[in-house]
Amino acid sequence: MHLRKTKLYLSLAIGMFMLATLTITVDQLLVFKKAVAVASISSADEVQIPVLCYHSITNAKKGEYIVSTETFQAQMNSLHEHGYRSISLEQFDQLMKGKLKNNGKMVLITFDDGYRDNFTNAYPILSKYGFTATEFLVTSWVGGGSYMNWSEAGELYRAGWDIMSHTRTHPYLPLHKAKGQREEIAGSKQDLEKHLPVPANVIAYPYGLRSAETVDIVAESGYTYAFTFDDGMTTSKQNPYLLKRLFIKGEMDLQAFERKMAY
Repeated sequence: MHLRKTKLYLSLAIGMFMLATLTITVDQLLVFKKAVAVASISSADEVQIPVLCYHSITNAKKGEYIVSTETFQAQMNSLHEHGYRSISLEQFDQLMKGKLKNNGKMVLITFDDGYRDNFTNAYPILSKYGFTATEFLVTSWVGGGSYMNWSEAGELYRAGWDIMSHTRTHPYLPLHKAKGQREEIAGSKQDLEKHLPVPANVIAYPYGLRSAETVDIVAESGYTYAFTFDDGMTTSKQNPYLLKRLFIKGEMDLQAFERKMAY
């Protein structure tokens, strides 16, 4: 009798153990499936867009930061043939916030420093394809040497370009104390808004250099986005003050450009 009870209790115990194990396994499976689903949603929600970074567009000189007019023409023609359209910073903002649908054929074209050849050479080529761009000006350089003046910057703005900040004097920001950085970052914003009817709320770090303090000052100064010189696609998962760009070098041929675009 005792042996039968023992066997019965043992059978019940084994059954309960197996049921508990099965329950745990099912729960774990459900948790795993949920995690996979969340990851898939997050991945699907992530926005990715190429943000091209140019400097000078000219045949007069050669260098890492100088793209020839013919090369630039070929690159813009390639974008056009592949169905790309340029977007403004306002559209970029909507895209990053999920308010604008990404069709995979959008590109943000940017220029650093404010070279006059961006106005004389790049502007006509972009206009040919219905493209616009963003110009990051060093405000103390405007009108001097090989740099565009305020009148030319104003014409670009009226043509649909965004005119934004690249600081006042193009310094190595992390080497300056907070006060000096603030004068460069907030000061250039004031300069832009004085000369043009623009809300100067986007900045590109000179040389791509920044410190944690620099990023804080940029945010405190009223900027909503900041672009680095870190090479790569821009995504909505990146810190808005540490956005990557695709650096287009002077020696880059069309095949290399198209590989970088990952058509």
